[in-house]
Amino acid sequence: MFTMRTIALKLFRAAWANVLTSISIITISICLVMTMSVYIWNAHSQMKEDIQALYGEMDLMVGYNPDQNRLLTSQQIENFEAMPGVTKVSSVSLAQTNVENEKNTSFYTVGVENDDLVKSRYHFNVDLGPNEVVITENVARLFHKEVGDTLNVTFNKTIGDSVEANTGSFTIQEILSPLKGTDSPNFILMQNDELKTWMNNSNAQTAGMFALIKTEDNMATSVGTDLKQLDETLRVDVMSDYDEFKRNLQALIIFMVVLSFFILLISSVLLLSTFQLLFYKIKEQLMVFRALGASTKQVGRIVQLQLSTIIGVGVLLGTAVSLLIIKSWLPQLISLMKMPDAKTDLPMIFVLAIAIVSFLLLQLITQWQVHKSSSLLPLQIATENENLSLRWTKWKTIIVSGVAFMSLFLFLNAYKVGKNSGQGALMILIATLLVSGIFLYLMPYLFTALFKFSLKPIRTVLGKEAYLACQQLMPQVRRNMPIILSIIGLMVILIFGSSLFKSVQQSSYEYINSQYETSIKIDNELNDPTITPDLIKEIEALPSVAYAYARSEAPWIALQGENGWEEGSNFEAIDVEKYVQLKKLDAVKGDLKNGVIITERFARKHQLAVGDRIMAGTFDETLQQNVPIGELLVIDVALDSYNKYIDLFVDWSSFIVSSDSTIITNIMVEADNTEQALADLSYLQERWSALKITDKETFIKQYDEMTFQRWSLFVGVFVILISATCLGVLQTLLHSIYSKRADYAIQRLIGLSPRGLIKLILTQVLSFVLYGLAVGTFLGLLVTKLLFTIDGGSYDFVTLGVTSIVFLGATLIVFTLQGYWISRRKLANEMLDI
Repeated sequence: MFTMRTIALKLFRAAWANVLTSISIITISICLVMTMSVYIWNAHSQMKEDIQALYGEMDLMVGYNPDQNRLLTSQQIENFEAMPGVTKVSSVSLAQTNVENEKNTSFYTVGVENDDLVKSRYHFNVDLGPNEVVITENVARLFHKEVGDTLNVTFNKTIGDSVEANTGSFTIQEILSPLKGTDSPNFILMQNDELKTWMNNSNAQTAGMFALIKTEDNMATSVGTDLKQLDETLRVDVMSDYDEFKRNLQALIIFMVVLSFFILLISSVLLLSTFQLLFYKIKEQLMVFRALGASTKQVGRIVQLQLSTIIGVGVLLGTAVSLLIIKSWLPQLISLMKMPDAKTDLPMIFVLAIAIVSFLLLQLITQWQVHKSSSLLPLQIATENENLSLRWTKWKTIIVSGVAFMSLFLFLNAYKVGKNSGQGALMILIATLLVSGIFLYLMPYLFTALFKFSLKPIRTVLGKEAYLACQQLMPQVRRNMPIILSIIGLMVILIFGSSLFKSVQQSSYEYINSQYETSIKIDNELNDPTITPDLIKEIEALPSVAYAYARSEAPWIALQGENGWEEGSNFEAIDVEKYVQLKKLDAVKGDLKNGVIITERFARKHQLAVGDRIMAGTFDETLQQNVPIGELLVIDVALDSYNKYIDLFVDWSSFIVSSDSTIITNIMVEADNTEQALADLSYLQERWSALKITDKETFIKQYDEMTFQRWSLFVGVFVILISATCLGVLQTLLHSIYSKRADYAIQRLIGLSPRGLIKLILTQVLSFVLYGLAVGTFLGLLVTKLLFTIDGGSYDFVTLGVTSIVFLGATLIVFTLQGYWISRRKLANEMLDI
């Protein structure tokens, strides 16, 4: 007598290929979910650590706006410290000072306490005493200072109509290195008690200009609200509410949601496909057992033993492989790609929770299917196994129309409330997922319709084997749809993930290009007025330099309108003729000495056109009012894209430049050989020590290093997810083709040649794969486009193309080999095995 367990194991041995394939696909699905969980678990904490590294431990910054002319008092600081949820408060002062008698440039000087909170914000380590300072690396370079040297700092304080000045000597205790991927700023740190007395409007009760506040976890917003209730005139900045933080967090959350949605979709459809094939075989067993007189309970036990074993082994193996990937392969992969190390933490309790939930969920699904199948009669089972047709009903029309209307409503509402706001971004995200759901739901019907339309052309162009393959695919669309859905999910993740990463790099490069218009940039950091346009000719005479041009700072000029002196604007002095030669501007006609070039936005705002005149003015300190300095003639209107921030441009020969003492702040140098040009330009620093010479290539390398440091985990996880998904799809397709050996054997019996069988298998497989790739690419581009409406972005077609070609190549190789193996098996043995 055989027990139920023995029968189940015998059936296992008879169908070992199906069992191993099912276990491997469950393993891959568990790996996908756990690898995704690693990214979600670490990415958010990594972003918080990056923010903390940049801005320290502070959660709030509190003070008054400069135009309020108010400072924080010691009593206010005590009130802040006593508030619920506040753990630390540090007073900070701020003033502009002159250093080493340098009159052309002032430096931000910050008064700080010696607590850990302010040290984390400004990244210094020493405790400052009286007459001691900390300076940045760039300040040290400008004035040739080292630790232990003396720095002369001049304080200026306005008292009534006069300005009181005092110069003090301070010992340098520490020099701050710049944060990786950033320029060294220009500021000085000293004791708060020393600096606060030199701020305008300060008195004996003054504690500082603003306060840094650290709160308990998740209490920053509520403490900020309490502070506003304490004093409505206070300016309260919550670090997590900064636009940059919100943008980064919003992008991270959107990617996590999209990644989770499509990874779970891929895992689900891979499992669904596996179980469909399993249940197809199991139902054949059920039909035999039921025909032999087995009871519903007996049949149920046999099937449940089989499925529980497959699920249990798959989940255990998936958990073990996931831990191996997370703890060993993922760090090695990141290292192989020569990227910085990334955190790959995942608590064991979380791993066990995923494993247990996955096991219980899969058991629940199979229990329902077993209960449904074991209660059927043999003829019903046979009928259900072959009843795979797709039907469109009235209810499906209503549901699809309802979801489409809801998506449209959310998109319109998102634009109404503001697509960049948190609420608008959430609406766009939900609407995008709903649109994706509609497309995925319609896929089987579109696929069937496409095949019906394509049958005749296929027979004409590709021959009878291809026609036969497509004809046989018609009733299998529903069964094989999970394979297409998994390919679609793969393409969406690929397109959205790679495009997101490329957009991050692109935004970095846009910033770099805005800073470096040429390969080398020379900064006049102390605004030395002895650097004049004549220096440009000297630089251009160097053999390694192709061309050079100067840019000014952006001084302010007043503009006179119909109602007197209206709002003014910043202007920039440029070499107009050089800009025209370099095609940065279109040909400009007019008197450059009296001419001005304006942007389109400025022209629209003030209703100006070429030929109009504008009266320019400047503020007279003696008269305390704007006075005219001359009339400007509009000689050209430039595109808004030329410059995002400046609206007025004049030539270096303009009367405004001479009357305003405009200073050259940057010299842009284009070189044929950057390394040689840097060596040739080094003599300039001997003449003007304050000049800072940097090159674009080095800056890009630093930015790339910083970008990869932040995104190394993302890239590693992304590669593993794509690879695992491709493997899962190929495994499922192999399983699907292997299960159809009976059909192929019959076709061989009626005259199909081995070569024709390989062609048949390749046609069937490539039909699903190409359709999945095409629809997945379309849906991926659509999803990415819809989500990019929130904050812009660009597509990565290179990664898309390479991955698609590799996947297609792998498909051709794998299924050519499988087709060859099936076609070379003896028909007699094949019929016996089946």
